[in-house]
Amino acid sequence: MSEVYFNRYSLILLSILPLSFLIGPAISLINILIFDIFLISFFFIKNEWLWTKELTIKIFLLLYLYLIINSLISIDPTMSFSRNFGFIRLIIFFVGINYFFYKYKYPDKIFRFWSIIILLIVIDIFIESIFGSNILGYGSNEARVASFFDDELIVGGFVLSFFFITVGYYLNKFNGLSNFTKIILLIFFILFFVSIVLTGERSNSIKAIVGLVILIFSYLRFNFKSFSLMIIIFFTIIFIINNNNYLKNRFGKSIIYSGNTFISSFQHGSPRDNPSGNLYAKLYRSGYDVFKNYPYFGVGNKNYRVESCTSEFYNRGIHIMINNYVCMTHPHQIYFELLSEHGLLGTLLILAVFFFLLLRGFKANIEEKNFIGIGCFCYLFTVFTPLIPSGSFFSDYNISLFFINLSIMYAYSKQLNIFNKQ
Repeated sequence: MSEVYFNRYSLILLSILPLSFLIGPAISLINILIFDIFLISFFFIKNEWLWTKELTIKIFLLLYLYLIINSLISIDPTMSFSRNFGFIRLIIFFVGINYFFYKYKYPDKIFRFWSIIILLIVIDIFIESIFGSNILGYGSNEARVASFFDDELIVGGFVLSFFFITVGYYLNKFNGLSNFTKIILLIFFILFFVSIVLTGERSNSIKAIVGLVILIFSYLRFNFKSFSLMIIIFFTIIFIINNNNYLKNRFGKSIIYSGNTFISSFQHGSPRDNPSGNLYAKLYRSGYDVFKNYPYFGVGNKNYRVESCTSEFYNRGIHIMINNYVCMTHPHQIYFELLSEHGLLGTLLILAVFFFLLLRGFKANIEEKNFIGIGCFCYLFTVFTPLIPSGSFFSDYNISLFFINLSIMYAYSKQLNIFNKQ
């Protein structure tokens, strides 16, 4: 396979990456796997393996070795096997993104296509929030907006994962241009942000605010413009929420109620002692209880569901819980998930790896004034926001979105791209 063909196929696969997530998780997984196969075949033909000596790759391989060990000591290795062993695809994907951005001269095509796709989703979110169904006739059973994901309430998180990349691209592109261009960019910027709020996804709305603060102050520094922009966005959010009864309840009364019940719900040792309490607090407590029982290495990746759900049985029609767990796939918070499934030692290793890579990436991109990389960092940082509910970190969907941002943050940096050093 020649380099021309590799670049051509890679451009197509990477351009349609957001679309593959909309079609379904299996399609996005296949997309990444095809990209990986092209890359490995290309490297075999060229006999190009110097990248394996780079520090970043060695760190990833250390993490991969740990995940393999984690599978072997899991309480049910069959549950964690595919997730842990399949992590290698993301390392190869990271290498491929770095190589593509190193070799290909026109990566703008990808960001432009992504921005069109995300803009269409944003418009669709507005349409569904106004009319109750999106342009394909999909509508969530709840008042929340699902857009093209139909019955899965994840569109806010999806927009968030590409939002900062595309905004960073246009900040790079339009920096130093006319005020009119910057005003147009600001309008689109606000529309993207408001669309996340309109989905009713409270966690992702809070994460968007956190990332937004980092991005604005990275771009404008601490000055009158940055504070003015924050005030404009703040009052826009207040106006939108105040004029929507569902959002007013979800972001107002619901958050206040959750805050009032959180501590008491977490303190209850048994979920059945407080059936009307805060579900997330009880899930966090359940994850913490699993961690207490398996403090060093946890129950194994994807094994929280095994430990929590097999601790239940029926005796003469009465539901009995052996332990005070909440039966669910994961504890719905990244730190409690890591502690319960990886224990203290595994959690420290995982956090050390990703925090090192993130801080290293942020430092390099700040020095280069590269807002694509800074935008990626804004999203990646929000993934580790404490206390906020979250999806399972190592699930195919979440870890893929995470690695798209991590890969681009490194690939678009002159200092960090692993092929710039060869």
